[in-house]
Amino acid sequence: MKKSHYYQSPFNFIAILYFTLTTVAAASQNNLAKQQLIIQAEQFVFQNLSPNPTNKVTVSAMPIDERINIPSCTTGLVFSVSPEALKQSNVTVKAQCPSSNWYIFMVVKALQTQAVVVFSSAVSPGTILTSNNVNIVNMDVKRLRSTTFSKVEQVLGARIKRRVSAGRPVSPQNLCYVCKGDSVVISAGSETMRVKTSGIALEDGKMGDTIQVRNSRSNKLIQAKVTSTGQVEVNI
Repeated sequence: MKKSHYYQSPFNFIAILYFTLTTVAAASQNNLAKQQLIIQAEQFVFQNLSPNPTNKVTVSAMPIDERINIPSCTTGLVFSVSPEALKQSNVTVKAQCPSSNWYIFMVVKALQTQAVVVFSSAVSPGTILTSNNVNIVNMDVKRLRSTTFSKVEQVLGARIKRRVSAGRPVSPQNLCYVCKGDSVVISAGSETMRVKTSGIALEDGKMGDTIQVRNSRSNKLIQAKVTSTGQVEVNI
């Protein structure tokens, strides 16, 4: 039986090697271009979100399809986004090269979180908040539907008006530092002289609210500012 021999010239081997190295280099360069494009898109979205100083922002661009080739752009890419897109969790960004009629749409996931005081356990009406039943978590801003607190100290001593389940944000509408029917200490005076007496709260009040109070001694109705748990102050 005759054996056939396949002979490959050195020139063919060099050509194949060159083609392979060129292909690998081009793929590597394209991957680098994609990585740079992703970084630029993330920076663009981050800079345009204009978050609240107390918020934490994280951005992460979706991977670019490996079949897409990123052409070089001598003038630099220009990024654009609509105001409506910036309100979404998945932000659609357009990257365009002015020097060559080329553009690509990218999706950047944007998450803004802020510190929120939440209930660490279910609480019943009348519960006085302490450090044992509240804690702080970072929550998605888009999930918040009402005013919240960012520090535990802001809610300590407040009383719960309605039953609330664990994990829910502490809402000012569900708190009263002075609740209707509570006995309160009424304080009046100046820095040099201060008079205190007792009274009955006729309204619920949060810290800083002005509520109606009945003076227990004179039986008169007065307007007083809630200054602490069970305490109100009258300006003279």
